[in-house]
Amino acid sequence: MEETTPVILVAVVLGLGLTMMMWSLSRGRQILEQWAQTGGYRIVSSEYRWLRRGPFFWTTSKGQMVYYVVVQTPDGRTRRGYVRCGSFFWGVVRDKAEERWEE
Repeated sequence: MEETTPVILVAVVLGLGLTMMMWSLSRGRQILEQWAQTGGYRIVSSEYRWLRRGPFFWTTSKGQMVYYVVVQTPDGRTRRGYVRCGSFFWGVVRDKAEERWEE
């Protein structure tokens, strides 16, 4: 029994880590969709950016999610830019989204 304890412990830690990662990704997507709905945007495409975070590169914490988006505005225009989801200290636990448009 003592030989299997480390294996079980590693499996539990990996399982919890994977669960947290999947929850964060899901939650980030939920915040993004809520942001689009509130602004009246229709998301044409979105891409999670874990490295190339555009204007948010230096100011984003580990708990925040950054997406590169293409949206259609209520008046039919297409806009492109970055949306950061979550707060600096609380990450995606907070319903916060901030956009920076490419002009």
